[in-house]
This record gives sequence, structure tokens and C-alpha cells, in this order.
Amino acid sequence: MLMKGLRVSIARRSLLAVLALGLPLLAAAPALAAKAKPWPLTPQDKADIARIETYFDGLKTLSAKFLQVTDAGAISRGALYIQRPGRMRFDYAPPSPVVMIADGTLLIYHDRELVETTTLPLSTTPVAFLLREKFRLSQDITVTRIDRGPGVLRVSVRETDDADQGELTLQFSDAPFRLEQWSVLDSQSRQTKVTLIDTRLGDPIDPKIFDFRDPKFFNQPVERFN
Repeated sequence: MLMKGLRVSIARRSLLAVLALGLPLLAAAPALAAKAKPWPLTPQDKADIARIETYFDGLKTLSAKFLQVTDAGAISRGALYIQRPGRMRFDYAPPSPVVMIADGTLLIYHDRELVETTTLPLSTTPVAFLLREKFRLSQDITVTRIDRGPGVLRVSVRETDDADQGELTLQFSDAPFRLEQWSVLDSQSRQTKVTLIDTRLGDPIDPKIFDFRDPKFFNQPVERFN
């Protein structure tokens, strides 16, 4: 279920948040889903995959500003908070009304402007891939490409049993080794890039950042943390 789960019609700017973490809004999968074609792994590739898995397994908290750019030229900014396992907040800065929260059980998508909320079981969404306790680039996902440049490592993955759903590319800096960017290529070949800025690892994160209080019930807008 790497790139499935958000098969709902979400209007206007809300689509940007879905694209940002590798959650493209996709059409129904074809009757015969294509298998992902694995990249022929060299010993260096295997060592780099192990390094990525070790990085995520050791990552307890991450907070950063982000810059998101689509291939159509749309630019958005905001703040990202991750507490592994299970918790994440992706909060767009104004004028965007969008916030996306994983609270350990649910993935909650909220549009402050429309006062609309969509919830899904976290385990059925692509976000679970990044937030699960044991991060593995295998089994339900397949490594489809590995690229290296000066001080940069890029690894692309697709859903093993449904490669047509899209591709997620993770980009890491080498010194220090850390996630610095990801890009999403959706099923219509539209690309969105998200670059992390001022990343902080291991800092305590206020637990209320991952709480969601639906304004329809609590009569107050969702607080911003960006």
C-alpha cells in the first residue's frame, strides 16, 4: 500500500499537501497492476541502502522548515515535525490552509479554510512507510534506481506490486548523512519536490503538535506550528 490510500477528491490547494509526502492523488489502479522493476544492486548500493535504513531506524525526532515546488511552478512553505514511530505533522504556512497530522493511529488531513477533515487509518497510507518502527527498503517497496553525485545520494522506490502508482525519490546529503529532499513522480508524470531547511534531529517535540482537535467539535481553529 505504499502509494495508495488517498483516493479521495480533495479540492483546491489541498492537493499540494497530498503530493508533498509522496501521497499522489491517483486514479484507480489498473486491473493488472505492474510489478516494480528492481534496480540491479551492486555491493556499494547494498551498503548505501543499509546506511539509509540505519539512518531512519535511529531517527527519533526530526523538525525542519520545508520548501515545496511543483513542476508547474507552484511554491509552498511550511514546517515538518516527525517523531518515530508513528507521528508526523506537515503544516503549511499561510496562505495555505492545509495541515496533515499522523497521531500514531490515524492520518488526519485538515483544510482550515474549508473546515473540512479527512481521516484514514495510518497503516493504510504511504506515510506509514516513513513512520514505521523498522524502516526497510524491501518487501512492499522496491528500489528502482540509485544515483550518486558529489556529496549526494538519491534512492528511488516504487510500490512492489503496483509500480504504476508513482515513484518516490529520497535524497540524502553525505556529510553529515541526512535526508535533505524528496521528490514525487505521480502516475501522470507530474513531479513535486520538497526540500528540508534548518533540519534538527533529536530535539524534543511538544506532544501537542501531534494532537488534532476538530474545530467542528471544539469551536476553535486548528493551531499553527509553522
